[in-house]
Amino acid sequence: MKEWTEDEYLLYVNAREGSCLWEILADRTQSEDEELWKKYIPVFSQLIVRWQRLGFLNVRRGPEWPAAYVGDDVPTDQVAALVQDPASWKYEEEPTIFIAVTVGDRPITELEEHIGESPWTSQSDQRS
Repeated sequence: MKEWTEDEYLLYVNAREGSCLWEILADRTQSEDEELWKKYIPVFSQLIVRWQRLGFLNVRRGPEWPAAYVGDDVPTDQVAALVQDPASWKYEEEPTIFIAVTVGDRPITELEEHIGESPWTSQSDQRS
């Protein structure tokens, strides 16, 4: 079995919890300082895009909490733009939209085959 990186494991745990995007960054930094969060947005956005395309997680959004359960799935072709936008990761006292990650339809045992691969490319990118 391959070793999970800290970021991969943290994303997996947060997806199982149906966490909002900002919660992933707060967990990763162990801080409420949004300036510290910014450097992790590219890391997690790339993992989210890749894992969502592979079917290991879903991105959901909705006007109510918890978006993981009452929101709608974000279409695959919109996920990258959504998670690459720093505004999607901001904490708001009274949000009008919630964006969360949840586990996908593929079992985690299949994800383990992809652990440790570069989040910057997918298998289809590598075959091109």
